[in-house]
Amino acid sequence: MIWPLGLIVQGLTSTDDQEVRQCLLTLQKTHAGTGFMHEAFHKDDPDKFTRKWFAWANTIFGELVLKSYKERPHVLS
Repeated sequence: MIWPLGLIVQGLTSTDDQEVRQCLLTLQKTHAGTGFMHEAFHKDDPDKFTRKWFAWANTIFGELVLKSYKERPHVLS
């Protein structure tokens, strides 16, 4: 199982635009149609996840999006 929080922290601490973009894309593709971050998702099937609602991951994901928007908006397009 993969922790979205790990991907989020990777994106927040990276200095590489491609790495940040990859983290954002992976997070975007693994919300399992819920529109929210989960505690963890299966590496081969993101529809298998833990905690349908995980406020900590959702909040920090918002920080990643905001930081990306402010510091490197080109990775969001």
